[in-house]
Amino acid sequence: MKTPQKIRLTKNNISKWPSFQKLLDDGKKVFDAHGILRYTHGAPVGELILTRIKKDGTPIYKESAEEWFDPDSKAAKEFKWP
Repeated sequence: MKTPQKIRLTKNNISKWPSFQKLLDDGKKVFDAHGILRYTHGAPVGELILTRIKKDGTPIYKESAEEWFDPDSKAAKEFKWP
C-alpha cells in the first residue's frame, strides 16, 4: 500500500491519529456541521502532509493549513460556526 502524501482528518479516520483523537476527546478540537475538524476558535485543522518516513517505515505527517488565524484575532472573534 502506498503512503498518502496528504490526509484530511474526518470522523471516520481520526482514530488512526491518536494525538488528534485525544484533542477531540478533550474538547480542544471539534467537528463543525460540515464535518470539518476545527480548533475551538474556528480555524480549520489543515491537511496532514507527509514530511518523511522513519527508518522503520512509519510515516511522519505535519499539519498544513490554507486558512489559519490566531485565537485572539478579529477573525477568531467574529467566526460563525456552520
